Amino acid sequence: MTARVELLTGVAQGLTNAQVASQLFISETTVKTHLRRAFTKLGVQDRTSAVTEALRRDLIRL
Repeated sequence: MTARVELLTGVAQGLTNAQVASQLFISETTVKTHLRRAFTKLGVQDRTSAVTEALRRDLIRL
């Protein structure tokens, strides 16, 4: 599983950036960078839309 998929899964589970960072052993800054890149790739502007689009595309599962 790629870092962005793991990250979006954490976001979908309601984790904060700090919690996702801790879970993936990366910094909060890295989480924010991955989120911004995921937003661009998914064509969205926020966390909720990113999760919705990732679920729609079957990129993540809950």
